[in-house]
Amino acid sequence: MDGSKLTLTESLVNAAASGQNKIKRAPMPDIDLSALPLSLPERKASVLMEICKGMPLYIGEGELIVGTRTWLKPLEGNEDGHDISSYSIQTPVPYLNKEELELFGEDQSYVNKAHCTPDLGILLDEGVDGIIKKAEHRLLDECNSYQRDFLRSVIISYNALKCLIVRYAEHARELAEAASEPRASQLRELSEVLFKISSEAPDTFYEAVQLLWLGHLCCIMESFAYVCYGRLDVLLGRFLKDTPRRQAQQLIDCLMVKMYDQADLNGSYFKNYTSQLTVTLGGVLENGEDAVNEVSYMILDAASRIRFPEPELNLRISSKNPPEFLKKATRMSVSGCNFLAYYNDDLFVENLISQGIEPKHARNYGFDLCQDITLPGVADFYAVCAPSLIHLLMDMLSREDDFADFDSLLDRFKQYIYNCTVYAVNQHNAAQNNLYKYRNADFSGYFDAVKRGEPSNCGGKSPAAPLPFLSGLFHGCIQSATDFTLEGYPVKERGVFFGGCVEAINSLAAIKKTVFEDKLYTLGQVFSHCLENFSSDEGKVLRSLLDNCPKWGNDDPYVDLIAKDILEYSLSILKELRTASGAKILGGIHQPHPVVTGKGLMATPDGRGCGDPISVTLTPKSGSAQNGATAIMNSALNIDNRLIDWNFCLMINYHSSVFKHNEGAELLRGLILSYFKRGGMQHQANIMEVSVLKKAQLDPDSYRDLVVRMWGVSARFVDLSRELQDELISRF
Repeated sequence: MDGSKLTLTESLVNAAASGQNKIKRAPMPDIDLSALPLSLPERKASVLMEICKGMPLYIGEGELIVGTRTWLKPLEGNEDGHDISSYSIQTPVPYLNKEELELFGEDQSYVNKAHCTPDLGILLDEGVDGIIKKAEHRLLDECNSYQRDFLRSVIISYNALKCLIVRYAEHARELAEAASEPRASQLRELSEVLFKISSEAPDTFYEAVQLLWLGHLCCIMESFAYVCYGRLDVLLGRFLKDTPRRQAQQLIDCLMVKMYDQADLNGSYFKNYTSQLTVTLGGVLENGEDAVNEVSYMILDAASRIRFPEPELNLRISSKNPPEFLKKATRMSVSGCNFLAYYNDDLFVENLISQGIEPKHARNYGFDLCQDITLPGVADFYAVCAPSLIHLLMDMLSREDDFADFDSLLDRFKQYIYNCTVYAVNQHNAAQNNLYKYRNADFSGYFDAVKRGEPSNCGGKSPAAPLPFLSGLFHGCIQSATDFTLEGYPVKERGVFFGGCVEAINSLAAIKKTVFEDKLYTLGQVFSHCLENFSSDEGKVLRSLLDNCPKWGNDDPYVDLIAKDILEYSLSILKELRTASGAKILGGIHQPHPVVTGKGLMATPDGRGCGDPISVTLTPKSGSAQNGATAIMNSALNIDNRLIDWNFCLMINYHSSVFKHNEGAELLRGLILSYFKRGGMQHQANIMEVSVLKKAQLDPDSYRDLVVRMWGVSARFVDLSRELQDELISRF
């Protein structure tokens, strides 16, 4: 198409897809702040300042929302920066001095606390100067040495944001002087918006969208990756006011294109894909009323047009939402927008409240990545531990094979699950207690513990890797003068999820039938053949028998009752456990990274081969779902949903031909509503055709816009490695 006929959104999409908007990327200069005469937190904050005041600026043709990360660490072979995508998303700058490196025992400048979601509403409410003044005012109160260093680091961090905004404002003004109309007027308006938000809180929709983006950009530059956006429709809806709706929609389109800004970085096993961030839409407000607003629909409309796999849209479907919200979303899903996920809002809110979360916080939940629920700006649920049930089962079978009956085996397996979970929680709590020593300025106590071999960080939370900018966007951190990494926020609950569930369930069902009922093999023989990957002739016979045993996801009580027993027991363990702070532990079921996880797993008694991928969360084993979507849902409905108060996923892979008629969207909508009405928690629809996927492998350039769902994350199919493509095809 002639470029002159493209809409602004189409032009920006093309620039993002082609890499034109990445032309200012450059290798990170050799900056070393380790000798700076400041405290550790202040030096970490100064890293952000160096980046914000020095990195090249980019304002693309037609851009209305600006700001992009241009200094990055090049991957091997790209030291000269010739490949705009061959960079690592982790780009640390040395700030730990020699003494600190010795004390912490390692260089933790690479450490980051991923999987979190700030409350960007704090920035929109208070503005940059408001956050700075809040930290300055808190400095006047009584503080220990740690608290003073933290507050000063917040002030440096938000002055860094201020510096970046002013630089962009001046750059836009310079470009306006050389531009012709109407672009010159656009750039002058952009400059005015930027100068305003460099200090003041936003008043207009344009100001709010631009400040939100630049605030999030600083979070990513400080934290490297995996800081999500929260409830954008709630955050931005109040600024809509009398903004012309066409203009507001264009700004949302520009924002959504910006959110794909780093997705091309190829420093991961996904090939051309690194980051997958979520936006939360819908649900209810803190007061319990419907949260869907005009911005909710604008974001859906923008995502439908742009069709980038990022950001992913996690939709809270409440009984108080208007029907059109779900209707619009399911129309997108059946059209191939495999970046939508649906959550039963009524149940998740109810379950969070039942765990003691204040109703106003429970109603304000969002997502930190994948399916992981969090409370933006007030909590960090991710993660105490993630026990893998199939790994635990195989470990048990490697040690024990003499059980009188299946019930005895099941009881012993439950003991394994209990012992592993309690041990992991205790390990987390020991690390957490050590962090509290540092938080309380007991530095000698903390470092003495590190010398004794106790962990220096707790799941990415380390005093050596503070996050002062992110902390400014969490309630309570400035007030308590405590960094996010040391839990300055008010809600202390944490989460545990169980993975490898489908393989464990199917393996137990196969053992029950083959060993204890049909008595064709002993348990020891089954395990031995698993060790040998079913390589012998006898092993191949056994593998066929195991593979044909009843499988999860077919509405079969033989398997489903085993699943109910094991999963409910596992989740119930958490109800009696607490963190080091005395907070409750939330429970979930989640299995990401099926290919990588499967590579490290031996053959299993469900007939799965050594190194083969495992299933995503509770998605049936590839090729084993024989009775359709309703049967899969029925299997999941056997699990007591009151025990699930954190992450959960039921992804079903549909052939798109199922929805290829005028009522396709309504069919999907009906499935979701029926499932939720019966107690279903979450649904992800992966809608595609195998024939199309295979054509895309042969002719990737003709299928650039084909988006697929991997687990809690989505990607362009042609950007995935062949191994990941083949795994996805095998699911059908």
